[in-house]
Amino acid sequence: MHVVIVGAGLAGLAAAIDLEALGHDVEIHEASDGAGGRVRTDVVDGYRLDRGFQILLEAYPEAQDLLDYDALDLQAFSAGAHVRADGEFHQLGDPIREPGQLLATLRAPIGSPLDKAKILALRVSVSRGPIEALWRGVGTTAQSRFEKAGFSDSMIERFLRPLFAGITLDPELTGSSQVVEFVFRMLGAGDAVVPADGMGAISDQLAARLGDGTLHLNSPVQAVTASSVTLADGSTVDADAVVVATDVSAAAELTGIADPGWNGVTSVWFAADQAPIDDPVLVLNGEGTSPINSFVVMSNVSAGYAPNGGALMVASAPSLDDDLPDAMRAQLADWFGDQVDGWTQIRVDRIEKAQPKQLPGHDARATLRLDDGIWLAGDHRRDASINGAIASGRAVARQVHASD
Repeated sequence: MHVVIVGAGLAGLAAAIDLEALGHDVEIHEASDGAGGRVRTDVVDGYRLDRGFQILLEAYPEAQDLLDYDALDLQAFSAGAHVRADGEFHQLGDPIREPGQLLATLRAPIGSPLDKAKILALRVSVSRGPIEALWRGVGTTAQSRFEKAGFSDSMIERFLRPLFAGITLDPELTGSSQVVEFVFRMLGAGDAVVPADGMGAISDQLAARLGDGTLHLNSPVQAVTASSVTLADGSTVDADAVVVATDVSAAAELTGIADPGWNGVTSVWFAADQAPIDDPVLVLNGEGTSPINSFVVMSNVSAGYAPNGGALMVASAPSLDDDLPDAMRAQLADWFGDQVDGWTQIRVDRIEKAQPKQLPGHDARATLRLDDGIWLAGDHRRDASINGAIASGRAVARQVHASD
């Protein structure tokens, strides 16, 4: 079969790799100048800047199966987080994976000891049975799930809300509880990591596996049918199968599917000669103060993010307000003192379309073929994660192959 894929994000790349392995002729048309969609890294003055703060959860099953982790040289964050509360940083760790964190975790004024026991109980609960079982039914909101689990207001406000505001970009916790349960399972089963050369190395690795001539960059598509793709220049490419693997808004324009909307994020990148902390740890703002939600010294996680032994830092918030960079610097100065005055702001990433919204009732196993015969892939067809994007692409590949 000759299969044309629209979009070279992770879903499109995964679909193409598997289709080529199954013996099909594939071509991808990508509107931008590079593969990876939202998972790309730019080098600016020697610093590696991901397009917004991103991480890979090592336990993602589809990523484990498709990616070469050794070649990516994955670098791990410390388990748990440092939480800013009451004017200080407190360690909230994972005593199962790092027993040395137990005492500091119990002492941290983030929830009660019972709350911390309930974190472990939730982790055990969602880790039982097949992963597919987590997606059955409709679910509820993340907020309701935490309340049902019996967490105190302190634990929700100081830890769970900022944690998931960073992972799902949903500070109101209105998103699907099933996503929360999946993330908890992944966090319990492996490290949060980044490739040594930045998150874009994931996309680069996948693109390098494609056959010669498969990937066509700077090639936007203006229309699709089940048997053809019309490019922006008016030319037409015939196909035995067409897969639309764009983001959900672009897919809605091309195919008429519903667009659920997006959660956005702003990430501000700073460089300095010296980092304010030494640990490769996620810092969460548990004080309920604006604007920062999370802060990371990326060069502590992987030295490759900064040149010449320097420090690269990123502060993020699930907001698109114009005044965030200045407000973030002021808050960082409150946290770390006068040294912040000497930090250089390298770039501001305002990403309106960071993650598609996935509210309760989202079908995390949505159909991959429309009534008109067009195939769909993307994180909007599964869950809004790297794992979901790859899973959808590989599922489409299997189904297209089976239809031949």
